[in-house]
Amino acid sequence: MEGVIPESYKTQSPKSYLYTTIAKNHLGEVAAIVISCLISHGRLTSREIGHKTKLPIKVVKSALVSLVQLQCVYYWKDDNSSQSHYNFNENGILNFLHSGEIINHIKTIYGDDYAEIIQNVLVNGHIKISDYMKNIEDEQTKLDTETIFLRLFTDKWLARLQLFDFHPFADIWNNIFQDILKKTPRSATTSEIKRVTEAKEKTKVAFTNLLEGGQTAKELYITTDGYKRLNPNLIVRFNLSRFKKHIRSEALANLAKSRVGVLSAKIYEIALGLVEQESPDIKHPFLQISGLINDPDEEKFFINSIENKLVEDKKIVFTVRELQRSLPADLDLRNSILTHNFLKPNLSKKRVATNESPESPNKKIKLENGDDDDDDLIAIFNAKNSETIEDDNSDFHSISLIQHHLKLLSNGSSIQFLIETTPGTFTIPYTALIKSLQQYNFETLIKTTLGVNSFRVLRCLKSQKIGDEKSLANAVLLKEKTVRNEVYKLFKANLVEIQEVPRSADRAASKTFFLFRHKEIVSYNFLNNALIFSMAEILTNIQNFKEDHKILLEKCEREDVKGHEDELLLESELKTLKNLQTREIQNIGRFYRIKSLFEIYSL
Repeated sequence: MEGVIPESYKTQSPKSYLYTTIAKNHLGEVAAIVISCLISHGRLTSREIGHKTKLPIKVVKSALVSLVQLQCVYYWKDDNSSQSHYNFNENGILNFLHSGEIINHIKTIYGDDYAEIIQNVLVNGHIKISDYMKNIEDEQTKLDTETIFLRLFTDKWLARLQLFDFHPFADIWNNIFQDILKKTPRSATTSEIKRVTEAKEKTKVAFTNLLEGGQTAKELYITTDGYKRLNPNLIVRFNLSRFKKHIRSEALANLAKSRVGVLSAKIYEIALGLVEQESPDIKHPFLQISGLINDPDEEKFFINSIENKLVEDKKIVFTVRELQRSLPADLDLRNSILTHNFLKPNLSKKRVATNESPESPNKKIKLENGDDDDDDLIAIFNAKNSETIEDDNSDFHSISLIQHHLKLLSNGSSIQFLIETTPGTFTIPYTALIKSLQQYNFETLIKTTLGVNSFRVLRCLKSQKIGDEKSLANAVLLKEKTVRNEVYKLFKANLVEIQEVPRSADRAASKTFFLFRHKEIVSYNFLNNALIFSMAEILTNIQNFKEDHKILLEKCEREDVKGHEDELLLESELKTLKNLQTREIQNIGRFYRIKSLFEIYSL
């Protein structure tokens, strides 16, 4: 076998570097070579892949079978030439990238048995339920396993595998569009543009029906003796989009924690969990088809229309009562909100005692300083009866306290985490929150890495849209020399664009001045690529220092050495092994910190 991973995979793009590295670590050298080739050249046949990678055609086909099963490669069969073409599919690689977090999250929420099934599905790409059950002999264990499959499927962690999951969306769309366009007759009274637009609208309906098809209860479930279970012939895969929703919920809860508070963020996290399953997908299939939606305004309108439809159908709406029922028993909300009842608790107790006397409900109370309480405080007290006060101080999950926290989340900061659609009913504005989430983390990153002055200059430049050094210096109250240095730092970080403006027709350098502007999308893309490259570098470093000490690590893997390292290894070898473990742990920690930021800019 002559094929090797080309060095270009590191420099071609950050995603090529990361995806090829992950494929090499999890799937081996051959799979990494094939994936690198598909990322570099796009759509190829198996013969073309073999020619470009110098791999035998038999080896290429074997690798493609496994990669298609693991959702790392799409295939599409051309009806005219009867050849199969292959494209890179990032879903499989992202499954491996998130696999540790996926299994840990399922284990935390459901338990070890659920996590074991998810792990098996991730390792195999997809599983037929009847095949999985063949390995289980005990009838009770079989029944429990069927229940686990049913719950994971109901909660959408598992999804039905269908034929279109192996095909690129662009090819499916084009195939449906061409069929509908042929059936749409040309007319002298109808322009070609109108005909194409009409065909496109019909294609959208047909494409949506295809994606939503095969989900009827008759196809998914069977009922025996009144017991509902999944169809044994069903083939299931892991639903990556469901986990991305969890990532989004976690990021929004952390944002609420930093902007509002710990208890309010905990309530918000539970509220996010109530609607997470039915929340909008991170990226709609229509947005994955190149050329279908090109206009940014049209894309924004389309995303908002999806969210509005979910709100109208009450799929991402929750009530205070539903939230109260979902709160954990150990969450204590007492005295967490400073209302009039909690500002002066001693005064409230005296008022409770006063209210117990029906003869004088409005009797004035002598305070410790000898003064009477004023009329305003009495009015406030009368508005809040003793039952409410007792409820606020004794009930862990008081409705009034939950409502106060929800009001904080909806109006307590510059970011609106919740929208109250009707009294007592709330929804989560995902689209607006993602923008605020990315902006907040971006500005925090600038402040901590480049300094406070750079942060001030960037904030000023964003508000001004465009400006020169003098206008920026006047706005941020810094010297022009300081502003010039900060702008240079921002420019080196690719956060600021420079526009040269000549003052005269001859464009003399002495009469030229410069304007600066900041574009969020460009900056976010650059940051995302930098994060991806850093993740790939960390994984490469881990593999490199393992290769440098390959002999020692192989020695530790021997059956006679495992568990007896202290006795059989030299002191220098033990020290080296400890250093290797420490270094790997530190690098993995760095990797997951960078990955958490990368996930925010992938939403």
